[in-house]
Amino acid sequence: MTRLVARGAGQSEAGRVREVNEDRVLIIDEAGRGAALYAVADGLGGHAGGEIASAVAVNTLRQEVPALLDRQRTAEDVLQEVFQRANTAIRARAASAGLTGMATTCTAVLIHGETGVVAHVGDSRAYLLRANEIRQLTTDHSLAEELERRGAGDVLAAGLRVPRHLLTRALGSSEVAQVDVRAEILRPGDTVVLASDGLHTAVSAAELAGVVRTASSPSEACRALVGLANARGGLDNISVVIIRCASRWVGRTRRLLSPLVLIALVAVGAGIRHLERPYFLGIQGDRVAVMRGVHVGVLGMAFADVVKITQVPVARVAPAYRDRLSRGIPARSAEEAERLLRGLLSP
Repeated sequence: MTRLVARGAGQSEAGRVREVNEDRVLIIDEAGRGAALYAVADGLGGHAGGEIASAVAVNTLRQEVPALLDRQRTAEDVLQEVFQRANTAIRARAASAGLTGMATTCTAVLIHGETGVVAHVGDSRAYLLRANEIRQLTTDHSLAEELERRGAGDVLAAGLRVPRHLLTRALGSSEVAQVDVRAEILRPGDTVVLASDGLHTAVSAAELAGVVRTASSPSEACRALVGLANARGGLDNISVVIIRCASRWVGRTRRLLSPLVLIALVAVGAGIRHLERPYFLGIQGDRVAVMRGVHVGVLGMAFADVVKITQVPVARVAPAYRDRLSRGIPARSAEEAERLLRGLLSP
């Protein structure tokens, strides 16, 4: 059996419209017994205590999963039981605090050995990126999706507009939670992405895959995706967790070599700082920026400085140029970089 090591990064923001962030993310690279645990929960907008419900769900996962894994339970059984416990805890909290209707979505993945087990309730999503393909691992528990699955296309075509945020399942909404649980065999090099609807309604699966593939790290990809969703209005809370899988022996080798690599990088970095440092167009948050240095990021060390953050949102750059922009578009001067930018904009 190929044992994988998983490393994740995440980001959660309120967006540009809502004052409160009802989303919560969970990132535990070491959850015990060689497992890793990640989750995104989205408290239902417009419901009392949505931010409380999502926090209860995430905290229940954090506290309960490691203890149950120690009892040598299967990953599927562990997630199914913990989701039920979270559902009960949310309902109890709602009853004691008078927060009727408090509920949350929750999508979690428990990676153990070579298997990723996904548990899911609501319309947050899990995606698997493998090579040049992206595949959605979850099904939205929404009224619109349910109508489509049941072949109600004629009803929708007749002009009935069904808001996509109307959910058919959520933790806390019923006495017993209906949880989708599935196992997926993972490979070294796979990436799993968890996203709340504030992200996946603003950024398509293809765009998401392009950002993740071209980013230098999961953290950079998270920042770019949240920035892109904000640039498109930021109409809802935005949350993303990105998990990269590698062979366990590769992870151990990297940890053993990292002190030597770090020393070497510091020496190289010092040399780079004394060389001619070229300019390039890059991305800072949701804006195009003029940068100077070398467009790399290794072990958290940056060899580029921001010269100027322009007023141009990344969303205004023509789609054909966005991949190049994320990798850095070289220029001979800051002025030339700004001239190049004008040619990259969508008409």
